[in-house]
Amino acid sequence: MSTDPAPAPAPLLSPWRWWVCVLLMLATVINYMDRMALNQMAKEIKDAFGMNNEQYSWLESVFSLAFAIGAVTTGYVVDRVSVRWVYPVMVIGWSVAGMVTGFAGSFWMLLTCRFMLGLFEAGNWPCGIRTTRAVLPPAERSFGNSLFQSGTALGAVVTPLIVLAILQ
Repeated sequence: MSTDPAPAPAPLLSPWRWWVCVLLMLATVINYMDRMALNQMAKEIKDAFGMNNEQYSWLESVFSLAFAIGAVTTGYVVDRVSVRWVYPVMVIGWSVAGMVTGFAGSFWMLLTCRFMLGLFEAGNWPCGIRTTRAVLPPAERSFGNSLFQSGTALGAVVTPLIVLAILQ
């Protein structure tokens, strides 16, 4: 006679977990569209602000620096604070930074907006990875993360097409 207890039934997995991954992918598409719009419009932006190549390079460099700071900072914070609070702050932050960019009237305002955009957009990855970890069992995380991160490629493909359509 065996004294081993009966194995626990497998937990029911909600199909909503895949909708969460699709939403993460869509957020990543928007994230990449925000990021790429500047370089797609570089000539027009340099002309509008009277910038030279060096000044434009500062816009790209400041974004990258802020992205590095934001990634490390958000990774640290999301390990200590619920991703349910951190991720919406990141999305709202990058959305506001993106909208305010459209109202920038000077090089310094544009530079500040790019810094803020990089800072907040960086949070997409630590928050997205933490979210897939929370909603997916280990056997499904690789696919869930690949779905979420495929938004980078989709954003890179659709942005030039949208910019071209807008310029037409």
